[in-house]
Amino acid sequence: MAQDSRRIPPAPCPGDPHNCELLLSSQQAYRGRFGKAEICGHEAVVSAMAVGLVLDVWRNGPVEDMHCGKRGPDDAAMFAESTALHDRAVTALTAGNRPVGLLEFEGHLLDRERPWAGTGGTTLKDLGYGFLGQYRRHVKDHVNKLLDLGHHTCVDDPVEPFLVTTALLYGRDHKGMPRWPVIVERIGILLADPARAEWGQDGQGVRALAQMPQETPSPEGLTAALVSAPSGLPVTVLEWLSHHLLYCAAPPYSLRWDEQSRK
Repeated sequence: MAQDSRRIPPAPCPGDPHNCELLLSSQQAYRGRFGKAEICGHEAVVSAMAVGLVLDVWRNGPVEDMHCGKRGPDDAAMFAESTALHDRAVTALTAGNRPVGLLEFEGHLLDRERPWAGTGGTTLKDLGYGFLGQYRRHVKDHVNKLLDLGHHTCVDDPVEPFLVTTALLYGRDHKGMPRWPVIVERIGILLADPARAEWGQDGQGVRALAQMPQETPSPEGLTAALVSAPSGLPVTVLEWLSHHLLYCAAPPYSLRWDEQSRK
């Protein structure tokens, strides 16, 4: 009997049909954002996905309420813990069995006895007092959402566009994104010249250098630490960086840098 040469149609996607429509319709917009963000190569994609994973599952939720509370993590701890979690997120996303990797990431986030980076040893039990139930529900709900999304076969990797888009919307300058080394380079430039215009006109640069902790590494060491493992810096240095250089609209994020590059 002659072999049937007709192509066998692909099996239908097992995911929710409504989500299939959203995933397929968002592909073009995602590719446009992806290209403009200069995310090139597999490692860069995974790194951006990890930024989105930390934002979606951990940062954009009850942790912000904890951050505003009396016992919650301060700015330095939020920065340190988020950068430490980025490494964990990369591990979860590249696991041989991604669902298992995501569940292990969930367990890491929910461990109440684990000290958070940048806190000097304080754990979730203390930092999240009054918010632990909300925090647990948020983490589990968002991991479950990603697990459900991962069942789709209508696109190559349904989790990728969701997480990378989240990173581009809320963490374009975070560690793990293409712009983070640019921010770190600007920090080095600012520390080398406290009179630069990007510091502003109120002597902020002079004050920042005067208040620099003795434990701060050399300029080269600080740059290397910020690029690779910021959470390993001393707590005093993390607090100093958060106060002078890493807050929202801080000098490294000034629009003056972009204005100068266009001249």
